[in-house]
Amino acid sequence: MPKGFVMIDISPGSERTVEEAVRKVGGVQFAYQVTGEHDIVAFIDTEPYANFAHLVATIRQIAGVKDTDTLLVLDS
Repeated sequence: MPKGFVMIDISPGSERTVEEAVRKVGGVQFAYQVTGEHDIVAFIDTEPYANFAHLVATIRQIAGVKDTDTLLVLDS
């Protein structure tokens, strides 16, 4: 089952709305605002891989999302 972390960069001032929107995406297990290089980190756990790719694309289309960096889990 594909699992991965999506690091999300957002436009300033849209932290709360983007976090809430990401949490509502089916397959997202959690999403948190974080400090550091990225603004939000989300964890996706879904099957098959095509669904995983669709969820990442859905997150990228949320208003306020500027960029994402996806890290696939290699060993579960």
